[in-house]
Amino acid sequence: MAITFQHVTHIYQADGPLAYTGLDDVSFTIVPGSFTAIIGQTGSGKSTLVQHLNALLKPTQGQIQIGERLITPESKDKHLKPLRRKVGMVFQFPEAQLFEETVLKDISFGPQNFGVSVSEAEKIAREMLDLVRLPTEVADKSPFDLSGGQMRRVAIAGVLALQPEVLVLDEPTAGLDPQGHLELMELFADLHRQGKTIILISHQMEDVANYSQQVLVLEQGKLLRDTNPEELFSDSDFIKKHHLQQPESSRFARRLAERGFEFPSLPVTPDQLVQALLPQLGEEKHG
Repeated sequence: MAITFQHVTHIYQADGPLAYTGLDDVSFTIVPGSFTAIIGQTGSGKSTLVQHLNALLKPTQGQIQIGERLITPESKDKHLKPLRRKVGMVFQFPEAQLFEETVLKDISFGPQNFGVSVSEAEKIAREMLDLVRLPTEVADKSPFDLSGGQMRRVAIAGVLALQPEVLVLDEPTAGLDPQGHLELMELFADLHRQGKTIILISHQMEDVANYSQQVLVLEQGKLLRDTNPEELFSDSDFIKKHHLQQPESSRFARRLAERGFEFPSLPVTPDQLVQALLPQLGEEKHG
């Protein structure tokens, strides 16, 4: 399911004295099955953008094509509910959205809300528990008796239970320890390998470099770049001008280059850095 923004502008409180622009003439395409990262400083428009993906917000101007559905300023909310099943949203601290008395009921809620029977919804919920790597015995526990990382997995399982084609992640690992962060990112990578379209808002440039294929850079509501990690992080002038960070592998490679190592293209992931260094370390050893 492709996603295309065509000259999308969103103005908050458009008819009032406090009107301000959240998105300004934004155009791009996300192809099915891709992994796209959205980056930019706080207030750049990232959250505004992703809220258009399942019509939590509608454009003030322009149009959005998501699969076969066209969203314009005139689109009626009642016609957009099916879209919210195809595009699943995981917000920051999604565990705050938990509310049912058991984990199973919480994960089952979404499918039942879309007309799935209780028994089928519970079957789906148990499958989602396995998918997010939670033990089956948590199904009958209160979600509020679980650890923070487990609660987040339950919330993600609830979104996945709707079996969306697109999964939108707004800083999904915020507040987790490094191990919990890695486990969730690998879960999202697995979902991507299975064919799901992943859209990630992140301030973690290592995640952008390691997982994404496409990077959208926003600033003050405008789309500055639609590129890939290698091209983005190789452009040090752009990175510096717009107060972005490079991934640790790129920063380390630059320090090594100052000491005589050569990199035909700037490594952006640990694997790329290792592959670029191995031949040179071998030459140094034999020299």
